Amino acid sequence: MKKLILLGLIFLHATPIFSQEERRIPFSLAVSAHIIKYNQKVDEAYEDQDLERASFLFDSLVKNHLNGTYLDNFHINPLKGEPISFEEYEKPIFLITTASWCVPGVGEIPALNDLADKFHDQIEFIALFWDAKEDVKDQSKEYSENVQLMYVDELTNHDSHIVNKLKHSLGFPMTYLMDEEKKILDIRKVVTHHSSETLSNSYTIHYNSLSKGVSLLVAHLDLDIDVNLEDDGTTKGSDTEQEEYDEEYYEDEEQD
Repeated sequence: MKKLILLGLIFLHATPIFSQEERRIPFSLAVSAHIIKYNQKVDEAYEDQDLERASFLFDSLVKNHLNGTYLDNFHINPLKGEPISFEEYEKPIFLITTASWCVPGVGEIPALNDLADKFHDQIEFIALFWDAKEDVKDQSKEYSENVQLMYVDELTNHDSHIVNKLKHSLGFPMTYLMDEEKKILDIRKVVTHHSSETLSNSYTIHYNSLSKGVSLLVAHLDLDIDVNLEDDGTTKGSDTEQEEYDEEYYEDEEQD
């Protein structure tokens, strides 16, 4: 009887500690729960040629449902060496998902290279290709040694259920910003521009856009580093417009 009472007291004291632990929601679970409704709404926006609405819907999905989730652990392949799992990385991660058939702006990779060369001691820069190894090799000469080129070949990968969510749900190219615990701080589409843009202008556009992601990770690390941010000229809409879209998004979810 005394042993039972003692165990009960231990349990009562331990319960608040366990209840305070953060609930770690996997990214794959969160995106699966909301992607169907998002796709329905964003398809309607594209049918109406309302690109601003489509952009707001993406921002609402990320802000309200995906930020704060944790990237599922799965294996990716370097060009040399054994496969690496995401849990092996110890620093915050700047992850760009892409493919060899995605044509980047002429200034995108140079801008990424410069940021990686400057901040690789604090941040892991990873370019993850949805490709076979040989296709990634052809791209490797364009990247700095401080950008880790990785690939996932769906024909041979054993984490297909996770890869499917990361690759196909939101599309690519896409930027995922994560802390050292693989908690997603933000997800952003890679900025695009007209193919006739000059190298100088393209570099500026991409550097300013990518810098915002680096700035978020640097701020998370609480480092006093100047990322040299400039306005990239993109507009996100007013706070009132964002609230209206968020409210509409939630109302439809509640009705369902």
